[in-house]
Amino acid sequence: MAITIPADMEQAFQSVADETGQPLPELIQEALTRFLEELEDRQDVMDADRVYREFKESGEPGIPWEQVKSAMDAKHAL
Repeated sequence: MAITIPADMEQAFQSVADETGQPLPELIQEALTRFLEELEDRQDVMDADRVYREFKESGEPGIPWEQVKSAMDAKHAL
């Protein structure tokens, strides 16, 4: 895949590459990886918010943490 980025963005990446000694392609790949990880994290938050909202709207009672913890401790013999 090939992409075209604005000249000022390319210069910014090149400056960082020059300062750190990191190859430009590696630096760009690292930036894209971080972007995708942050995107995934934001999606996880949105999913959690949706599920929590659906739970609250359902009117179902919650389970107290101590009850959950006790059941898990018993299940795993802790």
